[in-house]
Amino acid sequence: MSIKILNIINSLDAGGAESRLKNLVLEEKKYPEFITEICVLYSLGIFGEEIQKNNIPLYNLNLKSKYDLSGIFKIIKLVKKEKPDIVHVRLFPAILFVAIASLLLSKNIQFIGEETSPYNRRRSSKIFKLLDKFIYSRYTKIICVSQQTQDSLLAWLPQLNKKSIVIPNAIPIPNFIPTNYPQKIDALFVGRLEKVKNANILLEAINLLKFKYQKQIKAAIAGDGPLKKDLEEMVKKLKIDENIEFLGIRKDIDKLMFSSKMLVLPSKWEGLPITILEAMSRKLPVIATSVGGIPEVIENYKEGILIPPENPKELAKAINKLLDNKNLREELAENAYKKIKENYSIEQYAEKILDLYKQLIYG
Repeated sequence: MSIKILNIINSLDAGGAESRLKNLVLEEKKYPEFITEICVLYSLGIFGEEIQKNNIPLYNLNLKSKYDLSGIFKIIKLVKKEKPDIVHVRLFPAILFVAIASLLLSKNIQFIGEETSPYNRRRSSKIFKLLDKFIYSRYTKIICVSQQTQDSLLAWLPQLNKKSIVIPNAIPIPNFIPTNYPQKIDALFVGRLEKVKNANILLEAINLLKFKYQKQIKAAIAGDGPLKKDLEEMVKKLKIDENIEFLGIRKDIDKLMFSSKMLVLPSKWEGLPITILEAMSRKLPVIATSVGGIPEVIENYKEGILIPPENPKELAKAINKLLDNKNLREELAENAYKKIKENYSIEQYAEKILDLYKQLIYG
């Protein structure tokens, strides 16, 4: 007997939840007892083509705006047509739309939601607590991507204690890591250019490295987002044009990582970022802020370097230390690779997810 899963997500654009879903469904193809489909609300994004090439059914609702409520009725129609056993939902507002849609769908369907961050703007208002109570009441299980993410969720809604579980993020581990790439990039940033990712802190650190530490440093920023123009203006204002390169959204992240001396992620908050796991699995040293689930995977000066958020001086010190100490870079990289390979592989993640599916369907 097969189990049919319909995954629903906002889009398949570049992002941690999107990347994790793509990797999961590709891994699930190895298990013939599971039938996997994907529905996106807005766009196929950069991962859509790869999903389609692997013959995984992919439906695009083509919603015109973030809160296009026609999406609720389109979800109801699709679920009734496809008749999944499980509907697995990621990100807001997809998780809201499905919660509402579930009121008009079969009670035999198991609904799974995901919590990907220890913080969201809804938690700044008690009014939204009522909304979240409703949303999560419609889900059988809530998967949290880190222990800190679950702790934060339960501090907000303690009644979710029995239905929330922790299944950490994971990634495919590369079979081969080249050692002959010229490392032309001193510090690499990969992520969406928005407030939470704090790319401006990296720019301030580069400014310090150039003028205080007299470093001829080259940093690259891979990603796009609403703050790109602001960041470009900041680069001009700080006169670090020759030190910063904006690469836009890239599909060759592996190549960029192999060509870099370190990854820098100065986020304000995180769940458990896929980018860090990818860097660690490619033996790229990581400097990251000690927020969210990051300290669960990185012990300071063992698998990477942790710094406080909003602190360009500490970031500059950490970058300077790694630039000056190749042995430290190699030691951190080896420790990180070992930890990821042993604990955060996509194979382990898929087994945990599929075990959850079987538990919900068969008991």
